[in-house]
Amino acid sequence: MISRKTVHFTSEGVRCEADLYKPAGFETGGRHPALVIGHGFTVARSNLVEEGRLFAEAGYLTLAIDYRHFGGSEGTPRHRLYPLNEVEDFRSAIDWLETQPGVDPERMGIWGTSFGGGIVTYTAAQDIRVRACVAQAPILDGDFWIRSLNRSSEYAAIREYLVGARRRRATRSADADEPRVPLGGSTADGFTPMPVDPVMVQDVTDWLARTGEPLMHAAPELTVQSFERLLEFDAVRAAAKIAPRAYCIVQLSARDVLHPNQPIQEAFRLAGEPKQMVSIPINQLDGYKPEGRAQTIGAAVAFFDRHLK
Repeated sequence: MISRKTVHFTSEGVRCEADLYKPAGFETGGRHPALVIGHGFTVARSNLVEEGRLFAEAGYLTLAIDYRHFGGSEGTPRHRLYPLNEVEDFRSAIDWLETQPGVDPERMGIWGTSFGGGIVTYTAAQDIRVRACVAQAPILDGDFWIRSLNRSSEYAAIREYLVGARRRRATRSADADEPRVPLGGSTADGFTPMPVDPVMVQDVTDWLARTGEPLMHAAPELTVQSFERLLEFDAVRAAAKIAPRAYCIVQLSARDVLHPNQPIQEAFRLAGEPKQMVSIPINQLDGYKPEGRAQTIGAAVAFFDRHLK
């Protein structure tokens, strides 16, 4: 039977929480392949239960993590998203996982979805312990992503707003609360960096009405400074540094306005061999529903099997 337990690891002094999924037949005296997996933009590991189960069923000891400042992990202020901190959280999770009894540190893989796909791409480029990396519907360039969600005039206003916020931080007392942005909404002074997609809203609403459960357990807000750090993040060129270790992009090729295609294609072009692009004709959120998840995780398992087993 697959077992699941909550564990903790430390990332730059911050206590992070994770779920460890142990496959049937796992023996502490053996040497088994292992994965670290992480979700996307502000999403908690409670949305990775099925992914953890599927990877464990495929024979992988799997660690599903909450990034610092989110979910069950510590870190203040809450809901601060600095991409390179999340890269470090992945690397710290590898530190912890590779020392566990029964793990083969030479067969370590990582998987991330959406913004987590950009995080694992960057992580794999920097950490040679990663033998195989799968980025599902990755957001790889923060600046390109925000540009893609806004008109040119709106994007220019976002950049100006963030400069103003930086100036205000310089004069704010050290213990002052960080200003927040409601995700899918605006601050009191009208800052709206991520306008919502009405099709996505309807999809999420329909899912909740049909199942009684939210499709995503995501944070309700982010600190304003998180958007400054988001615009700095670029994992596209990092993809070139992964080879000769294995890299796979699982792309959603139906309606998807959340995960821009141009950076995905450029990252794959820059990546060296061995690499693979798997295009699955489903919509932007279908990978988090049972039928779509079976396809996306099936593709990831097949890739990990080739390179870790």
